[in-house]
Amino acid sequence: MKNLKLLFPFLRLCFTNTSELLKNIYQFTVVTRSKNLVIRKYNLPKGLPTIDLLELFPNLDETVENYTFLEGTSRITDIVILKLLAKRFEKTRYLEFGTWRGESISNVATVAEECYSVSFSEKEMRDFGFEESAIKVGSFFSKNIPNVKHIAHNSQTYDFSKLEKQFDLVFVDADHKYEGVKIDTASAFKLLKNERSILVWHDIGKGLEELNNWEVLAGILDGAPDDEHRKNIYRISNSLCAIYINEKYKSSYPEHFVPTKTFSVHLKAQKIA
Repeated sequence: MKNLKLLFPFLRLCFTNTSELLKNIYQFTVVTRSKNLVIRKYNLPKGLPTIDLLELFPNLDETVENYTFLEGTSRITDIVILKLLAKRFEKTRYLEFGTWRGESISNVATVAEECYSVSFSEKEMRDFGFEESAIKVGSFFSKNIPNVKHIAHNSQTYDFSKLEKQFDLVFVDADHKYEGVKIDTASAFKLLKNERSILVWHDIGKGLEELNNWEVLAGILDGAPDDEHRKNIYRISNSLCAIYINEKYKSSYPEHFVPTKTFSVHLKAQKIA
């Protein structure tokens, strides 16, 4: 009966909002295809196994600056993860795919020696249909930091050999479509300095727990070099991050909604404009 009640509104949408309806059908098809790929090819019906945040950082205590609480940024825990991972290396060399306002890289720059950002140029942003307000705030927090080098280029088409460098920590947060993630992942693995190097991806989930971002996950798994690397890719709890780390950690599929830790938050704001 409920389905019948929706029939006439659906038919009306077919005629009045055809383009929007087709866009949603297309997105549903892409997500379903990605989910089926992950299950069929990699046997991961629940997505990636999860490492608990406190497994990675038992004494977690970190501060995040330049946090805007605006759309399009990483979560606080995501930025904390990047800072703490960067602290594992001496004279850390960090690379970020997709910087935009610069919240994450400006934080990592406080603990890393060299930071590199590969992110859309203004022209590329306009070509992709970004709003002028989004273009205006590109590298807002990172453009004047001396140890951050900005490369204005699409990460999918950039020739990374120009850098002539390898990296301790790489953060992939550019395109979140399957093909883009696959290309960026393949590039990122080639840029890791050695077996200790770490690769982090953003937006592995649509939410902090079970809501897998199947398109991103499919791109990560298909972009990874081989199964030896794939077996060391995990989701990180309490975040939107996935990680490649060549170390052994306990991992699981946590029970949803059940808290296993709490966080203390000190919030301080200051006006900048």
